[in-house]
Amino acid sequence: MSLRFFLLAILLFASFATPVYSQARPSDPQAVAILTQSLGAAGVVLNPVEGLTATGTITYFWAGQPVQVAATLRAHGPDQFRIDASVPGGMRSVSVGRDAGGRLDADGKFTEIPLHNRMSLGGTAFPYLPIAAVLKDPEMTLSYVGLVEDGLRQLHQIRAIKSFSSEQDPNGVLAKLTQTDFFVDAQTNLIVKVSDITHPIETLTEDYPRETEFEGYSTKSAIAVPGLVRQKISGQTVWELRLSDVSFNTPLSDADFRLRPGSP
Repeated sequence: MSLRFFLLAILLFASFATPVYSQARPSDPQAVAILTQSLGAAGVVLNPVEGLTATGTITYFWAGQPVQVAATLRAHGPDQFRIDASVPGGMRSVSVGRDAGGRLDADGKFTEIPLHNRMSLGGTAFPYLPIAAVLKDPEMTLSYVGLVEDGLRQLHQIRAIKSFSSEQDPNGVLAKLTQTDFFVDAQTNLIVKVSDITHPIETLTEDYPRETEFEGYSTKSAIAVPGLVRQKISGQTVWELRLSDVSFNTPLSDADFRLRPGSP
C-alpha cells in the first residue's frame, strides 16, 4: 500500500469516525509572544485582516529564463490562496481552497494539487493571515526553535505543528505535513520568511524544502505589506511576485478559490 493511499484511507476513516482530538502540547510562551509582536508590527492587531486582493507582476523562472507578466492575487484566511497570471498564450491560474487545489495552464491542462501539498501554511503571499489563525487555533502548537543568522540579520524561528487524534494520525504523518516555520526579523519584528516542505504530486515520500521570502515592506491602509514575495523550492527561485495595489477585506467566497478544468 502506498503512503499516499494510506494517508487518504486515514482521512476517509476519520470522516466517519467521531474524532477525539489529542490535547495539543502547550505552546511556548516566547513563540506566542514573538508572533503576537509581529502581528502588532504589521498593523493587523488594530486593523484585522481576513483577506486581500492585489495586483502586480509575477516573474516565473522557467528553464532558467525569467518570464514577467501581470498577475492578480487573492487570499482569504490561512488556507485559501490564488494567483492568476497573464502568461503568453492565455491565463495561468494556481489556487488552493478549503477542500481542493489545482493549477490550470494556458493550454487548458489542469493539474490537481494533492492534499499532502495543501496541509502546511507556507506558500501564501501575505504571511499574517496564517499567523493570525495559528495563534487562535487550540490544535496548533507553537515552539521557539531559536535565533538564527541570515546574512547580517538575526531571525527568530517559530515552528507551528497541528495536532490530530490518534485515530486520524496514528503514525504522525499528518502532523509532519502541517509543519511550518516562521522567521521574524529581530529588529523590525516583521516576517521575512516562511518555510515548509512540499512534495511531488504523486507521492509524499520525497521532501522538497520550500521557502517563501518577503522583502520591501511598505504601509498600505496602516498595514505592512511586502513589496516583493519570492518563492524557492530546494534553493531554486520559482517565482517572484511584486505587488503594486493591495485592497484588504475585499468580498471573497469559497467559490473564488475553486479551480476546475475549463473554469475562468
